[in-house]
Amino acid sequence: MDIKDLTQITSGETVRVVEINGGHRFREKVDAIGLRVGSRIIKLSAQILRGPVTIKIGSTKLAIGHSMAKKILVDGKNT
Repeated sequence: MDIKDLTQITSGETVRVVEINGGHRFREKVDAIGLRVGSRIIKLSAQILRGPVTIKIGSTKLAIGHSMAKKILVDGKNT
C-alpha cells in the first residue's frame, strides 16, 4: 500500500479512499458529499498555496478545501 493524503497525489491520478481522519462532524460532511472509505476518486486539479483540491467521485466533480483534503488518506496502488 502507498498511503498518502489527497494533497500529495498528482492531478489525474485515480485512488481509493482508505481512511478519513477527523471528528464526527467532519465525517458527516464528507459522507454527505459521497466521499467514503472505499470510494474510488480521481484528483482533477489543485491550486498552489494551499488552495482547493478538485476531485471526481463517479460522475460528480467537487472542490474541497486544502485542510479537508489533508484529512483524507488514499491508496494509489489498490484502485
